[in-house]
Amino acid sequence: MKRISLLTTACFLAVTILRAQAYQPNWESLDKRPVPQWFKDAKFGIFIHWGVYSVPGFRTKGQYAEWYENGLNSGDSADLAYHKKEFGDLTYYQLANQFKAELYNPDEWAQLIEKSGARYVVLTSKHHDGFALWPSKDASRDWGFPWNAMETGPHRDLLGDLFTALRKTSVHPGMYYSLYEWYNPLWLKDRKQYVSEHMWPQMKDVINTYKPDVFWTDGEWDETAETWKSKEFLTWLYNESPVKDRVVTYDRWGSGVRFKHGGVYTPEYQPDLNFEDHYWEESRGMGFSYGYNRNEDAWDYNTPQALVLQLIDKVSGGGNFLLDIGPDEHGKIPPIMQERLLQIGDWMKGNSEAIYNTARWRVTGQWSEGRRDYKPKSGSGDLLLKLTVDPDPGFAVKECFFTYNPTQNNLYAILPKWPRSQFLIKDLAIAPGTRVEMLGTNQQLEWQQQGKDLVVKFPAFDPNRQKEQYAYVIKINQAGAFALNPKVALSYLGKSLKPMVSIALRDNGECRYTLDGSEPDETSALYKKPFLAERSGTLSARSFAPGKLPGNIVTVPVTVFTLLPAVHPGGLQNGLKLAAYELQPKSVDDLENATPVKNAIASAPSIKDLTREDYAGLIYTGYIKAPQDGIYTFYLSVDDGGKLWIDGQQVVDNDGLHANTEKTGRIALKKGAHVFKLAYIQDKSDKALKLGYSFGEEGKEVLARQEGGLPIPASWWGH
Repeated sequence: MKRISLLTTACFLAVTILRAQAYQPNWESLDKRPVPQWFKDAKFGIFIHWGVYSVPGFRTKGQYAEWYENGLNSGDSADLAYHKKEFGDLTYYQLANQFKAELYNPDEWAQLIEKSGARYVVLTSKHHDGFALWPSKDASRDWGFPWNAMETGPHRDLLGDLFTALRKTSVHPGMYYSLYEWYNPLWLKDRKQYVSEHMWPQMKDVINTYKPDVFWTDGEWDETAETWKSKEFLTWLYNESPVKDRVVTYDRWGSGVRFKHGGVYTPEYQPDLNFEDHYWEESRGMGFSYGYNRNEDAWDYNTPQALVLQLIDKVSGGGNFLLDIGPDEHGKIPPIMQERLLQIGDWMKGNSEAIYNTARWRVTGQWSEGRRDYKPKSGSGDLLLKLTVDPDPGFAVKECFFTYNPTQNNLYAILPKWPRSQFLIKDLAIAPGTRVEMLGTNQQLEWQQQGKDLVVKFPAFDPNRQKEQYAYVIKINQAGAFALNPKVALSYLGKSLKPMVSIALRDNGECRYTLDGSEPDETSALYKKPFLAERSGTLSARSFAPGKLPGNIVTVPVTVFTLLPAVHPGGLQNGLKLAAYELQPKSVDDLENATPVKNAIASAPSIKDLTREDYAGLIYTGYIKAPQDGIYTFYLSVDDGGKLWIDGQQVVDNDGLHANTEKTGRIALKKGAHVFKLAYIQDKSDKALKLGYSFGEEGKEVLARQEGGLPIPASWWGH
């Protein structure tokens, strides 16, 4: 009886502990954890890439200097030539002895960062080379030689010293941690053993020892979240760790997870990407590289105005901006980087009210009339500046950015240049007596309502009263409350070729809509329940709520499909024709004029078909065999770019050089074979190529959408 009683008690305690766990090891539970409010209010952070790679501090322009070791091992000719010239026969690991950090003054770093206006820091505790900036016994043990900053090089706890310095300021301390290590012997031998005996002990060590407010993981793409045991780690982090209530985490926890699960989403050098319904943070360097690259020149760095505008752009989109600096091997932040931080801080002194504690407004900004189909290339901050401040008359430009403080109900319109005499804010009506002023000077501005638009009058620029700034902020007091934008969903139920339209409101009020693309107003059709669209067109929907501004106009193309007839090629064989290319691509279109280095038959599209790690491309052609009539949704995830065509129609356009991103497209196919073409390009570093599908009723499609689609069976391919 005593044994039974003890067993019962143990079971009871186990159940009690399980119930006490706020989060369970699955995405459904973990994704419900809110992003800590301090981070959402902070808006601006500083990334620091610093390690053994800072000794050479070299890559070809446009490449990441922190990937120097990978460049040596993959045969990069520029890296090999530079290494031979500067270091002779020394191995990369022997460079740790030259990573002295003898000029490192963490208090100076912390004070400089605080002056920049940044509210948090993310230091690379360990990058993909495995070198630890703290006294990690796991690092040296598993590498078989001293491979942390306490036992070699600086002989100092670089991470701990910076955290101590930051905690004397208003800046939150955080760290970056790479899950994988390129050449760690244990990683190369047994990945599961590496996770359990190296990665997990290290992560728990830094969390328990340094108690970071930010934990920024990376290097996840080679394995699934299951291999990394990411969900189990996050469960411990959120439930039991000493930072469980305040730590910020991200979405880099396994292949296929980014932009789908986890904490903050992490676009990287992707200025045209933001997320309305999930918190996010874009990171980038001041130049092309994260780590210090002595090969970059002054003109490779973004101007201070470009950096300020990028900060504003991210905040207006509802996200954060993580700007990187790369100290050298001595522990000095390059003067041009110091200068940029101080210049940003100078602007922030008078304008930070429009940055901190704000949220995404109903629209992120206002565009001028003209073409809007041109987007800056990734990383081209100065091009963003050019299009914003000194535009080509043939293009539309961002006339202003909006941010919004929901607590104080203040709206901020941020202008990249001083208007000549007045500035018109489109589609904004405010109450009589509303105070409109210039932030920084508190100069009150006259205004008048012009129909649905607001005209703000500006005096001539007076250098005795105003100073030239990288951007000018109009504060509209207590005038920003808006009806939350509606969410429109289209679903094709069963074998229907017509979409069912559903519109969800996110606050009290109503939704009005049109089906001809015209602007809905309070006299337009009132949405009451889901309805079937009878013809193709453009749905425009807008929410209205008492005492608030109307929401943004949400525009969605509506397509009534026609089934494409199957073709009947004779004697189809399994697989697809493959053409492999070696080039430095910017777009999949570059493959059309290139000569393949290899032709073969592939069983299915796969990243394994690349003939080299970087600067390559693939084209697959043949047929895809639809098993039944209906609408198919295809999910194309790529890093860097890809396009999908079926029967000559472009189904998915995911082109351009970017991080792993998924895009979808629909097409209606009759049962049978259809002409298939998929083009993919690989620039450098990360790689991803995945094509999935879904078919049928909405529930199955949503389930597939969460996981990037269902795998396409091998029996569907033919050539």
